[in-house]
Amino acid sequence: MDTDHIIEILRTAGFTAPREGVEEARSRSGARVLGRRITESGAESVWRELLAARESTGFHPLLSPLSPAELVAGEPAEPDVFDDRAVTAPREIVAEITAAALEDCLSYAEDEAGEEEWRADFDAELLAEQISPVAETARVTDFRPGWLCLVETRDGWAVPGILPGYPYAPAWSHGPEGRPMFDSDHAAFLHTWHDRFGAELMYVADRVLALDVASPPQEPLAVAETAIEQYAYCPDGNDTASWANRWTRSGTWTFLWD
Repeated sequence: MDTDHIIEILRTAGFTAPREGVEEARSRSGARVLGRRITESGAESVWRELLAARESTGFHPLLSPLSPAELVAGEPAEPDVFDDRAVTAPREIVAEITAAALEDCLSYAEDEAGEEEWRADFDAELLAEQISPVAETARVTDFRPGWLCLVETRDGWAVPGILPGYPYAPAWSHGPEGRPMFDSDHAAFLHTWHDRFGAELMYVADRVLALDVASPPQEPLAVAETAIEQYAYCPDGNDTASWANRWTRSGTWTFLWD
């Protein structure tokens, strides 16, 4: 699909700027990333329009404070490392990281009682008993969509592999043997959540990622299992119970790495 066609699609979504208002860049893999500036007002509704057109355009819409040139200039956390299971078997990666996260937490326990508390946090059946009947209201935080971008892929979960380095998860060491987060880890979590809950990547910044979730889990055990995964993915500022009660049942999931 040529740039003129993409511009026409943008125009149908309310963008009337000329061709020179659209910036284009290419990722290391050769995927095209187009974008133009946008104001926060109405950004989500435009994103939804373009998401609905993704199969015909071949481009996934992405809101970000970063321009296409900035997005493709990101540095991978670990160069030349991408686990193909993010595509073929994403739940294997998620399970490995969740198990590693528990082991990491256990290492901070000072005694057996502390270890039991951590094990309880990662026990879905026990966590399900702590879930309140009504979820707290959640919203996207640190949301500054200065750009509406289009990334050349029909799979939103694949974007972290196309735009390595975003989001950046400093000090994250929940991978097996304490390794840092790979771009394929982001893709694996997003892939399995897309398959199970219809989660779509909506927003990416330096250290922030937000998903629009069509069918978030509601049954307590499923909520608990997902909240444990969310904590393993992004432990900063939450525990498994706060994930379960605040975010997991909502239609928007926001992850912030400090």
